[in-house]
Amino acid sequence: MGELDGRVVLVVGGAGGTGDAVVDDLVGDGASVEILDEDAEAAREAARRHGGPLGRVSHRSLAPDACAEMLRRAVTRVVADRGLLDGIVTVGRTEDEVLAVLKAARAPLRASPRAAVVLVGDGTDQTAALARWLANDGVRVNSVSPAQGASDTAHAVRFLLSDAAEQISGLRWPSADRTAALPRRPGHLTG
Repeated sequence: MGELDGRVVLVVGGAGGTGDAVVDDLVGDGASVEILDEDAEAAREAARRHGGPLGRVSHRSLAPDACAEMLRRAVTRVVADRGLLDGIVTVGRTEDEVLAVLKAARAPLRASPRAAVVLVGDGTDQTAALARWLANDGVRVNSVSPAQGASDTAHAVRFLLSDAAEQISGLRWPSADRTAALPRRPGHLTG
């Protein structure tokens, strides 16, 4: 059993590269993952690797110019299919895209007792502001620099979504730190 067993995580930008590594790490630790990405074929391939429609990973297409209403409908479908939404990871999204996704998902995240958001890439400058904005909703927001490589980025994302990081919000994980403070394998931290 993994630390993320039973959790549903939406990974926006989860097809290819760093997104692929994040999806693989989350699934390996027990999460069910919904990929929302413009690259429909890469997203389909990731879903196939992990069991297809409503298996451990499924995907939804994201139009390159997705409006707030399209994002809201996508989040609503995820919650309808999976029953809940515990986390969001955005990979390589602009600040405007990150804000649109979080506005669309705010209500379902508020309903989760373990809600967490991890920003990977360009949208990380707003980490502290978003953490303050969602704090009263019980949603933690942290970010990770993708400069540390796909595998290390995925490992840091997994940690920040886990209960081991339940007191951490507003953190910008610097690429220079890599993952020296984290266990190399999924699972509980040991002291």
